[in-house]
Amino acid sequence: MPDIAPEVLSIADACLGGLQGRSALLIGPEEQRYPYLQLLRQERMKYIYQEETPERAPYILPYVQLLIYTPAITRFEGQRLVIPYLTAGTIAKGCEGRRTPLLIFDLAPTTSVEELAGLLPAVCLYTPEDLRRILCKTAMKAS
Repeated sequence: MPDIAPEVLSIADACLGGLQGRSALLIGPEEQRYPYLQLLRQERMKYIYQEETPERAPYILPYVQLLIYTPAITRFEGQRLVIPYLTAGTIAKGCEGRRTPLLIFDLAPTTSVEELAGLLPAVCLYTPEDLRRILCKTAMKAS
């Protein structure tokens, strides 16, 4: 996927009414997190948590308004790539008692955040397909 970090953060900024003073969780390999980390720092986010894997996500989610998930492709099974999956249950556990919205961007090539998570009351989930559709429309308007 091309560098879409500026577009993703533009969407996040619009959805959250600004990024300054808010907190984010970036999950994925360091090289994939880095462009988001740089841009979030420029936006003066209050806290930026970083994790390689989603294992600790339920413990960090109560403190963030933005989750950017850029999982690494771990292996191939036959013709299919295997990507670590972030379940709706994991997200629900981290959203217990939540009063503010949680914006999630799934930046894997294929779905890696269980789409049921988008049905949780405090969650707004952008799937890879949602992002492709938005970026395609944006590109068409620009040309």
